[in-house]
Amino acid sequence: MSIDATAADQQQPEQPLGWAWYGLAVVVLASVIGSLIGKGLISLVAESMKQSLKLTDGELGIITGLALTFVVAIASYPIGWLADRVDRRWLLAGCVMIWSAATVGFGLSDTFTGLVFFAMGIAFGEAVLGPVTNSMIPDLFPKDRWVTANLIFVSATLLGTYLGMALGGTLFGVAAANAQSLPVWLAGLEPWRITLILAALTGPILAMLILLMRLKRITPPSKAGEAVEGVVDYFRTNARTTAGIFFGFGLSYAAMGAQGQWNAVILQRVFGQTPMQIGQTLGVAGGVAALAGVGMAWIVVKLLRPRYGDNTPMRVAVAALTASLIVSLPIPLVVTAEQFYATILAKICFTFMANSLAPTVLQLMAPAHLRGRVVAVGGMVTIIFASFMPWVVGLLSDQFFPGHRGILLAVAIIVIPGLLGGILFLAWGLKGLPQTIMRANGGQQA
Repeated sequence: MSIDATAADQQQPEQPLGWAWYGLAVVVLASVIGSLIGKGLISLVAESMKQSLKLTDGELGIITGLALTFVVAIASYPIGWLADRVDRRWLLAGCVMIWSAATVGFGLSDTFTGLVFFAMGIAFGEAVLGPVTNSMIPDLFPKDRWVTANLIFVSATLLGTYLGMALGGTLFGVAAANAQSLPVWLAGLEPWRITLILAALTGPILAMLILLMRLKRITPPSKAGEAVEGVVDYFRTNARTTAGIFFGFGLSYAAMGAQGQWNAVILQRVFGQTPMQIGQTLGVAGGVAALAGVGMAWIVVKLLRPRYGDNTPMRVAVAALTASLIVSLPIPLVVTAEQFYATILAKICFTFMANSLAPTVLQLMAPAHLRGRVVAVGGMVTIIFASFMPWVVGLLSDQFFPGHRGILLAVAIIVIPGLLGGILFLAWGLKGLPQTIMRANGGQQA
């Protein structure tokens, strides 16, 4: 372990725990609002946006995939570099204002080019969430509370994102029903535009809450160029494990995201659901399914850990993804909204069961002094996959399956092989995982 890391472990935050919990609540709120706008609301209004601006499914895929996701991969490292060197409250607040302004611009855009430009602005602002929030929590709490704080953060963000989707659907319904009685500056706008603009108004309030945080940097920043050779040696020595796990989780997460970006479109186009119905149903039921998956992961890992040790999270993830693949097979055959909802919810449960274990696997396989960089590279692989899959679904729908139910076939053709590929890569990487974990622990079995 490096000298800096040892020093960081010995220090404790000086601020009262009340301010620490306030900071955690604000960080959760920022993650929830960022996810709601970037993935929730835009996918929810995608079909209305398509009809309004005469977009193709391929163009929708570029907006919801490449523009919203790939930019995060590009911007994450520069923002992470800044997060180690400047006041993270100002960095987070500034990025919140960027994504809020970009959301307003997105809601007012009348061209595909404008939508892509402002979607990239939203993504750039949201790229701050990973590097900043993950580095803030250790500086908010004493070390003996890190696990509790992280579990609360994950659960609250997960629940808040789905509840936010339910509120987003309700907001769309209210905007549609009361378009004529809204303020003059919103009058005459379509409901999908009003929904995005109203959601963006949370930005300035959130930025003020962030700046009120009390935060002192406990973990010293890494020095420029520190341990570069160590990173290269690590990936060379553990090539099979890292490739298998990065590509496995990357493909499985992207397969889930590819369907997630198109679920609202399918429910509107194929089954006649309204954005309000979709947001409320997926928001509540999806949140329950996701939390159930995380809870199942915790229980199963706890039961099997005495037998499989540190390999347990990976084994459980592979089994959960296999279950997710099985419940995804009927996607092109569903004929009612209820059947499609059942497929979605089962898949959400098992996919979250698997992907919620990814951070634990990455933490176990990386030495402490390289952990941040290893996790960052794994995240970038996942984001790159997640950027392209929704776009490919749109292209398939436009070029090969233009009929009423064609989007179901396009989703199935991408999602099912994606899950299968993820399972095979994880199983391949699992064979080298015990040795990688042993090396990460200095040659000792954990």
